[in-house]
Amino acid sequence: MNRFKHIAVVAMLSAVATEAHSQCDADATVYLTDFIFTPNEFTISVGQTVAFINAEGVHNVDGTAEANPEAFFLEQSEGSIEGLCMGTVTFDIPGTYTFTSSIGVQSELGMNGTIVVDAVTIADQLYNLNDGNISGVAFRTYLSATFNNGLAEAPNDSWTGDVDLNGLDNYTVFVPSSSAVDELMELMNLGSFDMLGFYDMPNALKYHVIPGIYMASDLEDGMALPTAEGQSVAISIGESGAMVNDATIIETDIAAFNGVIHIIDKILAPAGYPGATTWDVIVQSPDHTILEQALLNEGLNEALRGQPILNDNEDAEGPFTVFAPTDAAFFELAEANGFESVDDLLASQFMDDILYAHLVEAVYESDDLFNGQYLTSYGNDNISISIDSDAIAVNGSSVDQPNLLAYNGVVHSISEVMPFDFPDPEGTCGAWKINMFTFDDPSEGWGGSTINVFSDGTLLASETLTTSASESFSVPVNSGSRIDVIYSSAGGFWSGNHGFEVEDQFGAVIYSSFAYPPVSIYGLNPCEEGPTCGIIEVTFTDGSQDGWYGGNMAVYSESGLEANIFFNPDFNGDGFADYDGFQSRSVMVTVDEGEIDFVVTPSVTFPSQTGYTVKNTSGNIVIDETSTNEAPPSTLNFEICESTSSNVIESEIVADMFSLFPNPVGISAQIKGLEPNETWEAVVCSAEGKMSHQQTGTWNEAIRVETLAPGLYTLQLRVSGGGYQAIRFLKE
Repeated sequence: MNRFKHIAVVAMLSAVATEAHSQCDADATVYLTDFIFTPNEFTISVGQTVAFINAEGVHNVDGTAEANPEAFFLEQSEGSIEGLCMGTVTFDIPGTYTFTSSIGVQSELGMNGTIVVDAVTIADQLYNLNDGNISGVAFRTYLSATFNNGLAEAPNDSWTGDVDLNGLDNYTVFVPSSSAVDELMELMNLGSFDMLGFYDMPNALKYHVIPGIYMASDLEDGMALPTAEGQSVAISIGESGAMVNDATIIETDIAAFNGVIHIIDKILAPAGYPGATTWDVIVQSPDHTILEQALLNEGLNEALRGQPILNDNEDAEGPFTVFAPTDAAFFELAEANGFESVDDLLASQFMDDILYAHLVEAVYESDDLFNGQYLTSYGNDNISISIDSDAIAVNGSSVDQPNLLAYNGVVHSISEVMPFDFPDPEGTCGAWKINMFTFDDPSEGWGGSTINVFSDGTLLASETLTTSASESFSVPVNSGSRIDVIYSSAGGFWSGNHGFEVEDQFGAVIYSSFAYPPVSIYGLNPCEEGPTCGIIEVTFTDGSQDGWYGGNMAVYSESGLEANIFFNPDFNGDGFADYDGFQSRSVMVTVDEGEIDFVVTPSVTFPSQTGYTVKNTSGNIVIDETSTNEAPPSTLNFEICESTSSNVIESEIVADMFSLFPNPVGISAQIKGLEPNETWEAVVCSAEGKMSHQQTGTWNEAIRVETLAPGLYTLQLRVSGGGYQAIRFLKE
């Protein structure tokens, strides 16, 4: 049809419109001429009608294309200038309809049209929600065949393939409010992105979807509505209104073409799914309230809330298997071991070790356990598994309820606390108490920083402060032993707000430090008079900030070893030396009168950048080995108490006189450089500062180290006549 004829036809259609509408009333009208539909593309809503009026030529209306949601067809007729009503079509199903005049080649000549039947579906309403819009994203992601991003609608690759909230089937959807979703994300310890992606999300959403339409007026008390997930939800009507399970309906009847939405104030939780976290499983259990409190006291609740499985980008501990003693089990443990109450047990310094023994940093469901199996606990102890007649025991404690699953692990309830060897509360000199403090009320306590108490190099206790309140713990002490109280900082802003005190067996404070950070003390002697010289301060420096890694200093007075200062002890008990870098660190050391020896084992990294100073009991620097541009030397035969000058005096530096052969060492080695009949005393310490071997001998007598594990060691050698030297060696 040429341009001028088309203009004439439009004018003609306008002239006949009034008469045609009286014959063929509808919501929209399509006119047929040679060879065009006018209009040939338009949109209507569900339930609206379209009239087809033939104004010229012989045509039909063929809407039987296979892709149409529903077929329609109007028989051919010959049009007239008055307009012939061919009929009306009602479109009740949304979608895109194509139609043509299928007589001869009219379709090929361009006589085709398209009608889009639009409907406000549940998916559309979910997009437009104010409260519940976060939930709406999840529902549209998994339960809609198409996804509308506000600009266009496209096929949805995440659709689960059954429930289609943008389709023709009718549904009632209980949509959690935004605050309900926020609460769930907090409970799950997940951000919105990881929350949307977790593997049970589609089924959890389907538990909120009911086939069929239930307006608010249709809900009745006692109803059990089957969900698309398979389980049913319970409807109750009370003073606060209608409820679905334990969730209150706070907004009703958001209608759509294919159903209705109700907003609820809680997430609906289907039965049979894991708990949010192992921590949540414990909190929800009425039989594990004491365990809950113990975990809170020790700051382990956050570890059990981590989501390393659902959020593999999170630097979280776990996943965890928790062997969870019941409340009754803790009562039995407290009574059997002389505690006046469970509260006294929870307040004891042993609770962290007890709890660590019940945690495994891996997931072991009951089917993963077998008889004779050994698991490694969070505290690096062994957990023995025994299975007999389908009964499971862990270190002899029976599992009475296995497989309480969570998204970050599993909890097994046990009827007894695993056996724990409580140490003697007092030694030959009674017990000392360590008081820990924090300031400015940081709720996390010390944030992982610890106080570590050693007796003659053996760790007695390692404790931290987990709350803003002060806490105390006690250690047994023996006469003749050497006690070191070492503060280990975990870093962080609040490390300068920590402090501690040491009380002797009579309750007297014999040492305290509230410095920034607290300063460790070496060489306290139980049941003895105070040191005849006093307390000196040794400050270690390291320009590389590696913290004298692998090095140490032993301090001797005429009465023997006063301090053995290692910078990388294995405080966390994992079998490896801890890296603890610093640029400057001070410690306090008790010393007696007479000559003092400072025996240095240099750092294994950048030793020339390390150094040390020593202050006498008056606070004056008396030894300065910080600017030698080489590994700092040992200082021997220095009489601190006789020095009254505040000026720096020159240290007596000694060169290495002795060596160990062979080095590396196999079974034994000899000390080279000794004079005949010269006697010696040797102390061998591991890289993390633990005394591994002690031996005395004469001249070329061999040092036996066959029982030592392979690794790096330091031999602290004391020779008759007063000579000291530290020798580092490698045990093969």
